[in-house]
Amino acid sequence: MKNDANGISAAKRLRFWLEAGALRTLTWLIPKFPRRGVLRLGRMLGWLVYHVATEQRRVALANLDVAFGDTKTSAQKKQIALVSTQNFVTTMLGLFWSPRLTRDSVNQFIEFEPESLRFAREVVGRSKGVIGITMHYGDWEMLGLGLGFYGLPMTVVQEATTNPAIGEILGQLRGASGNRVISNHRAAVKLIKSIRQNEIIGVLADQHIARREGGVWVNFFGLPVSNTPAVGWLALRTGAPIVIFAARPLPDGRRQIYCVAELPYDIQDESEAAAQAINQQCMELCEAAIRKEPELWLWSYKRWKSRPTRERGRFPYYSRTSRIDVPDATD
Repeated sequence: MKNDANGISAAKRLRFWLEAGALRTLTWLIPKFPRRGVLRLGRMLGWLVYHVATEQRRVALANLDVAFGDTKTSAQKKQIALVSTQNFVTTMLGLFWSPRLTRDSVNQFIEFEPESLRFAREVVGRSKGVIGITMHYGDWEMLGLGLGFYGLPMTVVQEATTNPAIGEILGQLRGASGNRVISNHRAAVKLIKSIRQNEIIGVLADQHIARREGGVWVNFFGLPVSNTPAVGWLALRTGAPIVIFAARPLPDGRRQIYCVAELPYDIQDESEAAAQAINQQCMELCEAAIRKEPELWLWSYKRWKSRPTRERGRFPYYSRTSRIDVPDATD
């Protein structure tokens, strides 16, 4: 088939059009259902995905083996993986339902833990900007939307999607409460500018960043993961406070936003080691939250995609040796 001026084939254009059409349909259809119905649908679809998507289930169980070893039984790990999958599907359906949210109605669906709200406003009041950390934990989509509706909008980086129309749709949904969604092109410069304008920036701290793209090794559940260097790098250049946010599901279906912790650091030490220490401490606080409620984290994500050694050891089956660290690796 012929390619267009951008080098995209007719078949790919058709696929992109169908994908975008499906997402637009969800954005139109899902808000017509009551919130409780969407939550029930998410749990049912999550159960189905867990049992049908065998590779994702295998990844989740392998990650749970890394994290908990023999401290949890096989049955416990399977239950965690099932609930984690249900949580992921429910979170994504909730994003498509989110056009129903307004500043007037947000309290019916999202609660900001009172002490955390006071603390968040106090941190913003320091006029140094805020580096807001979150992860694929709880309802991270409602977290971002909720912060915006509570008057604490964020600037967040959205990874480029293969289909630009999908990125546009997701960006519109995530920005509906006042958040500013930016591309990852020259993102560091944009984030520093936002911090210096006393804005909150949002950083997903649990994403794999390839070593060739600047990822740095930090320890996570006792094994190295290639992680973003952004938290330490931004902190030492701006002096902004680092706060970890999360949103947990409540029994009545609402989501509760809370601050996990503020991460202390020495702004006077601008060394690479100091930045690395900040990144490591951030990862440790995330790990502590995951250990507390493991079913809320996205275990089907290939978190240990890279490893700095040739030997697999405790690393999960899907990990591959980083050729930057082991240049002659064949794995």
